[in-house]
Amino acid sequence: MLILTLVVLMQISSPLAIVDDLIRDEQDIVHYDIALSIPDSGTVVSAAAQVRYVVHAGSGPLVLDFDNALAVDSVHRTEQDVATAAVPWSWNEGPFEEPDELLVEHWGPPRDTLAVTIYYRGAPSDGLVIGDNVHGRRTAFADNWPERAHHWFPCEDHPGDKATVQFSIEVPLGWRAVANGRLLGVDTLAAGRVVWRWREDRPIPVHTMVVGTGVMSVALLGHSDGVPQTAWTFPEDSAFAVQRPFRRANEMVAVMSRVIGAFPYAKLAHVQSSTRYGGMENSSAIFYAERGYANRTMGEAVVAHEIAHQWFGDAVSQGDWHHLWLSEGFASYFGPLFYELIGEAETFADIMRSHRTGYMQSSVVNRAVIDTAVDNPFELLDANNYQKGAWVLHMLRSELGDSLFFAGIGEYYQLFRDSTVLTNDFAAVMSRHANRPMDWFFEQWLLRPGYPQLEVAWSYSEANSTVVVAVHQVQPRSWEAFRLRLPVLLQFAGGVEERVAADVSGWADTLRMRAAERPTRLILDPEGTLLMSVSRLDQRG
Repeated sequence: MLILTLVVLMQISSPLAIVDDLIRDEQDIVHYDIALSIPDSGTVVSAAAQVRYVVHAGSGPLVLDFDNALAVDSVHRTEQDVATAAVPWSWNEGPFEEPDELLVEHWGPPRDTLAVTIYYRGAPSDGLVIGDNVHGRRTAFADNWPERAHHWFPCEDHPGDKATVQFSIEVPLGWRAVANGRLLGVDTLAAGRVVWRWREDRPIPVHTMVVGTGVMSVALLGHSDGVPQTAWTFPEDSAFAVQRPFRRANEMVAVMSRVIGAFPYAKLAHVQSSTRYGGMENSSAIFYAERGYANRTMGEAVVAHEIAHQWFGDAVSQGDWHHLWLSEGFASYFGPLFYELIGEAETFADIMRSHRTGYMQSSVVNRAVIDTAVDNPFELLDANNYQKGAWVLHMLRSELGDSLFFAGIGEYYQLFRDSTVLTNDFAAVMSRHANRPMDWFFEQWLLRPGYPQLEVAWSYSEANSTVVVAVHQVQPRSWEAFRLRLPVLLQFAGGVEERVAADVSGWADTLRMRAAERPTRLILDPEGTLLMSVSRLDQRG
């Protein structure tokens, strides 16, 4: 998402694996089949949602997050996609700011796969936005993040749950409808209505299960490694979209596929929509804010960010919002990395410098990236999970080197594709590729606040042919001292340069580097691989 302004290979640290207790262990929803009818006027929809699930343990009911402002007509036991006997159900009103729950009695012993179909109607208060678009045309778009899907269909509305999904979307004649997965077909009904049917056979997070409908133009952008890409736009904005923000979308998918792994879905649609976010990474159907098209300000950086999310956030999803950096930090790194990988290294460097400045000037430097004190997911849309998260990956790449870093990223994707992870899972994979303990790295950058702030003084001893560098970490003591592998560039007369790296681990360290003559200049971290600041760099003697 871009905002507008299960395998454990080794144990690292229990806080890296912390997850809240919202996941319902006694049930596992494996598939949703949602038939949704969008009215010609007004906002009252009618729908039927089939939920297929596995009973793991206990005799309690199936628990579905659902807004009780919607009227449930009936709930039926379903076998082979046919609704049969009615099933008892009841409401459990959620506490303040928590979703209501639909409780459905189930049958069958543990480990059975059961299905129920819920028939309902009403005007969704959130999650499904029906109204006029930026050009005054009527549209309907889902906008689920973080846990708003339950306002328009019954589900387990939590990032730790993934399932396959099928949509049958009935709309007025002349409208198009897009959703996750591949298009199964379009059926014309009587009375000027059309049904568009889409199916996603890969398990995806509930917050990325979406539909989008309206009068839209569809342009084929091309294919990347067999994956078709399309641009779904309002007719007034179609030419701009194809010529500007999506002109390199195929190249983005191809490049990221080479460095991460195969694109996870059968297609990729880029959709102009009424999402409240600049971009929303819905699996195989990315939604972008409509005004960026209408005022011609939308750029391709948001496209690269959302495409990167298809691997990280969608295929590999954080199992708990406190680990949001596994989604937003990854997209904030691999999106810009596209530019370096196609030979535009300075663009990548500029974005990373902007990330560093944005983080250091933010209000969250006194908080850790994994901050379990924050309960509201919206409050996690901050510079810790975006900009600092990107820098954690950049520093990890520098620590391991490109070969080990990208090998680890590829294995992480392959191991956890179509499942959910916590930071401990990622740390374990990268530590194994590093072939050395990396707990210190993840702990200091993800579980502690801040960044290293250095004051440095250096001198040259002709008697010992040694450059002596005094390094003091002067950040607040509550941030603790950072362990760094500090790159140093020594420049000598005649244009000669020598690169060295020295370990810094305490509040005050003295580094000694052999040099046959006095350097003319000393530069710290010349390639920009560390998230740090240097307030003083003095030459003495």
